[in-house]
Amino acid sequence: MNKPRILLIDDNEAFLELFLSLPETASFDIVPLTSAQKAVDVLNKEPVDLIISDVQMPEMTGSELFTMVQDLYPDIPVILITAFGSTEQAIQAVKQGAFHYFEKPINDKLDLFWTTVREALVKREMTKEVASLRREKSLQLKIPVTIIGQSDGLRKVFRSIDEVAEIPVTVLIYGETGTGKELVARAIHNQSDRRDNSFFAVNCNEFASGVLESELFGHEKGAFTGAIDRKAGIFELVHQGTIFLDEISEAPHFLQSKLLRVVETKSFTRVGGTSPIYSDFRIIAATNSDLEADVASGHFRKDLFYRLNIYVIEIPPLRDRKEDIPLITEFYLKQFSQGYRRPIAGISTNAMLSLREYDWPGNVRELINVIERAVITCKNSMITTKHLPFDTEEYRNISDLNLKDAEKFFISLALRRTQNNKTKAAELLGINRKTVIEKVKGYGIEELRD
Repeated sequence: MNKPRILLIDDNEAFLELFLSLPETASFDIVPLTSAQKAVDVLNKEPVDLIISDVQMPEMTGSELFTMVQDLYPDIPVILITAFGSTEQAIQAVKQGAFHYFEKPINDKLDLFWTTVREALVKREMTKEVASLRREKSLQLKIPVTIIGQSDGLRKVFRSIDEVAEIPVTVLIYGETGTGKELVARAIHNQSDRRDNSFFAVNCNEFASGVLESELFGHEKGAFTGAIDRKAGIFELVHQGTIFLDEISEAPHFLQSKLLRVVETKSFTRVGGTSPIYSDFRIIAATNSDLEADVASGHFRKDLFYRLNIYVIEIPPLRDRKEDIPLITEFYLKQFSQGYRRPIAGISTNAMLSLREYDWPGNVRELINVIERAVITCKNSMITTKHLPFDTEEYRNISDLNLKDAEKFFISLALRRTQNNKTKAAELLGINRKTVIEKVKGYGIEELRD
């Protein structure tokens, strides 16, 4: 592993030699320089993790170097070292964003100095990690993942997203497994003023309790067996972004008290640490459990529930919005057909009816998996019932399908496929245009859009 690269700048060569003789310097790749201009030359050519600079130097002062670094390399922390008479410049630089300053001589405060150096390097690593996550996020946005549907239940969800996105409150999302709770959380984040910053998703049910605590809050070196270095937690990394805590009901009880403090104060300590850390983030929590029942049984803290339950969004299960199934099916059928380079033209009427009849215990996630499997196993241009995993014959439950619902479904499907052109929709259905217009008005589907 490469050592952190530090530029050490001072026009006093004796000071540079004395500094490099300190035993702690062996842990770093320190580049001694006698002028700020030489530092600029290095910065233009090589990566640097930290700058330690004297303030008073000829040609370019340390304060002027800091201003330049802040403009061109804002992610590189700067520590200033001052002699008598230049302390005010260093203090001003710290107010403007410099990491810290020390007065000469520093030999009587070396422990604090090296602690500060390590803290600055941790900040640098955090900044690089967040930048990496943002790049990953920009790549992920090229993959079409969206909330699809026009049902009344989903329209209510859309209205809730629009209403709460710009308001910096905690949101609690209820929904069965597979309904798209994370997609709703991402939609809130993407419509908020935090959209350009990080979004972290954490499933509280995927980690052992101790591991989850470390992931969220970070830990200090030596906090537990295996903690060989300090680690920044997600609450620290998500500064000015959004953290999505999925399956919040599964958070261990001892951790719920720490989460309560974080929600209330936005401050916390790392595992094994004592210094409070402040981070500006938004929490969106989600669960497939009845939190009020969990509170009554003692499984979930009442005070934490009240702090999370400020604004609630409930996502309906797919079985309660089956009119969205054709939209979801067509969207993912197109995506998987293109992704797997399969010439799939569409899905048969019987297969679509089978999809609508099924109750979807796994919700949208299960439907997407079924569509993907059908595209993979289909050897011709049309998905039929034989490509579906259901133990059913065509029209097995057709008697359960209300004739009015079936008619509305096929008219809606025809309008989508013709981009709401009623003449072309009538041709597809084999009826006249006047009948289509009457049915559209009668069923209240005139607001359908592509």
